Amino acid sequence: MDIAIINTLIITFEGKGLGIIKAGGLGFEDGKISYVGKMSEFEYKNADLIIDGNNKHATLPGLINAHIHSPLTICRGVVHDIPEGEYMFKGLSPFINQLRSEDSVLGTKLTVIEGIRSGTTTFAEYEGNVRNLVEKVYLPYNIRVVATETINERVHVNIHKPSELYEFNRSKGEESLKRANELFKKFKNNDLVTPMYGPQALDMLTMDFLKEIKQQAISNESKTYMHIAQGARERQQITKRYGKDMTAVKLLKANDLLDTTLIAAHIHDTTTEERNLMVKNNVKMVGCPSAISKVDGIAPPLGDYIRLGGLAGIGTDEAPGSGHHNLFHEIKLASIFAKIAFQDPTILPPWESLKLATISGAEVLGIEDQIGSLKIGKRADVITIDLHQPHLIPIINTPFHNILANLVYSSKGNEIDNVIIHGKPILLNNEFVEIDETSIINEVNNRAQEICENASEDWEKSNSKMVEYHKSGFI
Repeated sequence: MDIAIINTLIITFEGKGLGIIKAGGLGFEDGKISYVGKMSEFEYKNADLIIDGNNKHATLPGLINAHIHSPLTICRGVVHDIPEGEYMFKGLSPFINQLRSEDSVLGTKLTVIEGIRSGTTTFAEYEGNVRNLVEKVYLPYNIRVVATETINERVHVNIHKPSELYEFNRSKGEESLKRANELFKKFKNNDLVTPMYGPQALDMLTMDFLKEIKQQAISNESKTYMHIAQGARERQQITKRYGKDMTAVKLLKANDLLDTTLIAAHIHDTTTEERNLMVKNNVKMVGCPSAISKVDGIAPPLGDYIRLGGLAGIGTDEAPGSGHHNLFHEIKLASIFAKIAFQDPTILPPWESLKLATISGAEVLGIEDQIGSLKIGKRADVITIDLHQPHLIPIINTPFHNILANLVYSSKGNEIDNVIIHGKPILLNNEFVEIDETSIINEVNNRAQEICENASEDWEKSNSKMVEYHKSGFI
């Protein structure tokens, strides 16, 4: 046995309820779980590494961030509290235009550090030329990644007139599709990498090209992962191109694209009837509560999708939007937003909201046979949580467990003290084993200042709401 975790409260997400085991132990061998059960039956003393929870820890499957654009973490805080229509073109663009390839790597390194510290072990990375991030960050750091190549045909946006119909170029789209196909050739059998196709959005590619991408995904036993119904900008482009009564869901249905091969991110610009249609057609959904509420002023309909019988995961999107990559924060918001939306405090209770970042997230991404729960034979992606924190106390085990409620409603995400991915320790006793956290933080901080200084002239010319805040002395 390579690693043993002993004397811990285990939440397996298997069997009855959440499969809670009091005074439990786990064993890992060759990157997989070899034992999960009671301490009384656990032969662990010959393990190479023993982590003793002293009955003060909880052990969970590593969390799954099912939607993330990590390079933009280097631009955290540069845009906020502005109209949705300004966010991308006036708010972010001046800074994105200054980014270099190495900046994307830096942003991803910072994202991974933040994510690991708050319990994330799988990142569904959605990015152009995602292979660069896989090879320079995820594999060197031994981090599990669903590598989703962004595919689009859009070549031009007039930032002064973003409502104009976008121009498309098929050769640009074919280049990104080629990169996606190459991901499968290189990484399809990799233990840490799951390739996926990411047609960006319905307003950024043609229907015939989207159908071609879907067929490529099917041939590789994968899915198409797309931003769908994500607000006024997309809706405006769809109605201009396809007719005033057309919506994203109607367009997908009319083109036989609404089925089990589709993962839909966001979908906050849909009706309950459209969401019900998506559920009936076995479409999977991923919501990002912080980012969408902050950028669009809308709570993503995670609660409604689950209430309708749909399967959903959860993500943090990009840090200028969400402000963070802490999945415990997202889980809490998902539950609270659902309660507000339905004016019902029983909607999305802790045992359901925790599944969004564990077994349900794995099912959405099609990797539930590998991760998402603690079961013999699954990949050894595990986190331990120090429960002896003021905001998590008291710990009650009789006559019921209060740990689930405390993790969802009280956790800050900084209680994680051990993170193991594919059987390899990444964080031990709250310290990174190999990642040089301090140097990365310093490097990101210095480079971000340069980016902002270089973007300052274009930023001021944008006349965004952020510029107004600055002139008023608020930022």
